[in-house]
Amino acid sequence: MKRLFLLILAACSLLASAEVITMDLTTATDMVSNPITYSTIYGDGYYDCTDVWDSTYNDSGLCQFIYTNDARFMLSHLPSMASYGGMSWEGFTVSKVSQDTANVFGCVANGGLNGVGTPYIVGYFSDWVTESQGFSSNIILFDQDYYPEYVYICQNSNTMEAIANGNVFNARPFTENDTLALIISALNSSLEETQSLTYYLAVDGEMNRGWVKVPLAALGKTSGLSFRMTTTDMGDFGANTPLYFALDALTVNTEQPTAVENLPVLQEEATKIWYQGDVYILRQGTIYNLQGDNCSMF
Repeated sequence: MKRLFLLILAACSLLASAEVITMDLTTATDMVSNPITYSTIYGDGYYDCTDVWDSTYNDSGLCQFIYTNDARFMLSHLPSMASYGGMSWEGFTVSKVSQDTANVFGCVANGGLNGVGTPYIVGYFSDWVTESQGFSSNIILFDQDYYPEYVYICQNSNTMEAIANGNVFNARPFTENDTLALIISALNSSLEETQSLTYYLAVDGEMNRGWVKVPLAALGKTSGLSFRMTTTDMGDFGANTPLYFALDALTVNTEQPTAVENLPVLQEEATKIWYQGDVYILRQGTIYNLQGDNCSMF
């Protein structure tokens, strides 16, 4: 019994040393710590900027990244540094748009994970900017190397209108043979993509219609993440499908979550379970997460 108690204490010590960090958009700032504020000015049609970061078209150096969690996460914004007089943007911005009306700044969930009207990230992937600068227009850099655990992804409102109804510029409605893919890659310190995984926003006639948890553990320890998009609806000048997506609650860990598996107490008395990219422990008929909480989701 004493040996088992000591092993459990060792497990608790290991878990306590790990820090799990989830992106908190209430902490979002520009590069000089100005808090994100939201526009009250109406745009035009698809580009209504109401409830969108009011510096989305600001191409000054102060806005080239969006910081959250005291700069632990750094999201690229307008890496081309050219908005062409407020007519163009790429990378990431922050939105609280709560109406799914084919707006490029909206998502089909009408808000972030915390509910309608709460903030979330909108990404616009630019093939042209990506090719010209040698790395994706959409990157998230970390203040140190982390183990990504998961991110939530949601369909953008403008993209949904395009793939469902074909009512956006040259886009056509998707068939069951079409795909819209989000490719997420680990970045090293030189912004080179290493491991990659693919999440399909549309495939086999099915489309993302809300927030979906995308496991990232397969990417391993990384300095950041890269996001790219591909579509089967291509034209003479590139993608006909608008290449937008939404994300929220990116979560990383300072320690590799699976390290706790190697403790003798787990080897002797418990079984590892993988569920949606997370590790859980089955012990004596009860399922626990790595923080020791009793989980009833199974």
